[in-house]
Parts: sequence; structure tokens; C-alpha cells
Amino acid sequence: MRRRPYTRSVAAGVVAAAALAVLPATTATAAPAPLAAADTCRGVSTVGLHCGYSTSNAFAQRGSTGAHVKEIQALINETTIWPKQTGKRLAVDGDFGPTTESAVFWFQWYYGSEALSDGMVGPKTWEMLRYGKR
Repeated sequence: MRRRPYTRSVAAGVVAAAALAVLPATTATAAPAPLAAADTCRGVSTVGLHCGYSTSNAFAQRGSTGAHVKEIQALINETTIWPKQTGKRLAVDGDFGPTTESAVFWFQWYYGSEALSDGMVGPKTWEMLRYGKR
């Protein structure tokens, strides 16, 4: 039997909506808890880890914009300890600015080596983001 990939998400949404329906009005307006990595980034056989923004492995550096940059930001947020170590998450806005560059430097150093730390996302960094051990 083949499962649809979004079945779990749809079921979770129905449960969450039902829970909100029984909560008092003041509680229902509270911000939702952040989703766990397992709910937002999934393994895809032809891509590796994928967070839903881009399957591209296009080169990215400071000043780059687009869906592939959103994918980098989401992968760092959802599959690494960056948010826990820094106390903040990257804005998934598709703009490769100084904060994203800093996170990429950190990622390359922490999960790779100092020699790999250049702040740019090329083939080796994409491989680490998509398939690396964390």
C-alpha cells in the first residue's frame, strides 16, 4: 500500500483544529508551537532532506535570493542545533544576508571542517545539508 506523504500532516491538522475548537477564546489566539524537523523537512529519495522550498542545489552566497536560499535557511533551522546554540532561528525569507552567511559558516565548521568554512553553499555544503549526519 502506498502512503500519501501528507497524510500525517493532514491528520495532525485535523487534531489541532479539533483541539482549538474546545479551547477558550483567549488560548486559541496564542502562537502555535514551532514544528519539529520531522514535520517540516523530510527525506526524499532523489533529493535527500527537503523542506518544501526547492529541490535545487544551486550555488548560493551573500546577496543570493530565491527559493533555494529558503531551503538552506529551513534546513539549518530544522535539522541542526543552530537554533539551540544561538537562541534564535534564521528567518526563512529567501535572502542570503549576513545572518544566513554566519549560519552557513557555523554549519560548515560544526558539521564539516574549518577548511570547508567559506560561507558559500556549493556542492559539498549542499551534500552536507541534504545527506549529512546530525
